[in-house]
Amino acid sequence: MANFLLRLNNIQFFAAPEVLNLEQALTGTELLTYSRNLATPQNYLANLFFPSQETSELTIDVIREGSRLPVMAQIGELGTQTEYGSREGMTGSRISIPKIQRGRGMDEKYVRLLLQSGLRANEFAEIRRTQLDDSAYAVNAIKARKEWIAMQAISTGAVAYSEGGVQFTTDFGYTNEQKPVLSGTDLWSDTVNSTPLLDIQEWVNAGSDRGIQFGRAMTSQRIISLLLQNVSLRKAYFGDPSGTSNPPQLNKSQLDSVFQAQGLPVMVAYDTQARVENKALVNGMPSFTSVRMMPQNRFVLLPDGPLGSYLWAKTTEEMMNEIEAVDTDTDGIFVFRKVNEHPIRVETIGVNLAFPAFGYNDSVVSATVIA
Repeated sequence: MANFLLRLNNIQFFAAPEVLNLEQALTGTELLTYSRNLATPQNYLANLFFPSQETSELTIDVIREGSRLPVMAQIGELGTQTEYGSREGMTGSRISIPKIQRGRGMDEKYVRLLLQSGLRANEFAEIRRTQLDDSAYAVNAIKARKEWIAMQAISTGAVAYSEGGVQFTTDFGYTNEQKPVLSGTDLWSDTVNSTPLLDIQEWVNAGSDRGIQFGRAMTSQRIISLLLQNVSLRKAYFGDPSGTSNPPQLNKSQLDSVFQAQGLPVMVAYDTQARVENKALVNGMPSFTSVRMMPQNRFVLLPDGPLGSYLWAKTTEEMMNEIEAVDTDTDGIFVFRKVNEHPIRVETIGVNLAFPAFGYNDSVVSATVIA
C-alpha cells in the first residue's frame, strides 16, 4: 500500500511540470490564434454559397416559400381604398444546430517529455510543432465536414449523416421538379442520343416561370467530359456535317461558348473530396474511405449570390474557457487542449456549432444525369 501511495504522490508531483511545459512550448492563446488564421482550401465553396453569420440561437427554421414571383399592386382612383394582399402559406421545420468536432491525442513520447524538467530547445520546438499540427488537423477536419454539409444540402436537398452511432437528417424540401432524374437514352452517358442542351433549357425555363434566374452551373469533371463528347453539342458548335461523319470533339472553351450562345450558365467542375476514418484497422493500421462532397452524377443549376447563411454559435467549451477572446474569421471554430490522467494523453480538440440556413432552397435544380 505504501508503494501505491508513493506512486500516486509521484503522479501528482509531475502534474504541475506537465502543464507548465505545455504552456511554455505553446500557450493556449497562441494555439487558438494559430487555428483561427488557418486558410480554407480554395476548392471549398461553402463560404461562397453560405457566408458565415453568428447567432445566439441553437435552432434553425428550415422554411420553404410558396413563390419568388412578386405580386403586383392594383391601380386605383384617388381616394379609393387600398386592397390588402393575403399572406402566402410557408412550410418548414425546426432543427437544432449540431456540434461538429474532431481531436487528436499527442503521442506518449511527447507526454513523457512534458513530464521532464529542463527540456532542450529542440524538444520544446518538437512539442510546439506537434501541437500546431494537431490544431490544423482538427480545424481542417471541421472545415471538411462543413463543406460536406453545405454541398450535400445543395446537391441533394438534404443532409443525412450516420456515423459512430449518431444519426442526423435534415430535409430542405426539394420538389420533384428540382431533382429530375434522367433515364434510358436521355442519360448524358449516351453521348450519341442524349440532348443535354434541351434538358438544361427545360429546367431553366421551368425556373424562369417561377421567377428564378439561374446564373451558375456546377457538375463533376466526369460529366463535363461526357458533354465534350456529346454528338448534339458538337453539332451545335461545328454544325451538322454531310454524310455519316460527326464533328470533332469539343474542348471546354468551345463547350462554354455553346452554353453562352444559348443564354445558359457556364459550368464549373466540382470534385472536392475528403476522407472519413474507419473504425476497423487494416493490418493493424488506421484505414480511411474517400467521400465526395457532392455526388458525381449531378448537374446543379443555381442562382447568383448567396443561397443563405452558415449560422454558427459560440461553443460551450469557448464560453467556459479562460482564454481571452481571439478575433476570428473561421466561423466560430474553437480549439483547445485537454489533459487526461488515464490513459495519460494530451488531446487537442476542435469544436464548432454550425449549420447552413438555406434560404434559397426553392431556387436550385439538382438533376441526376448519369447512372
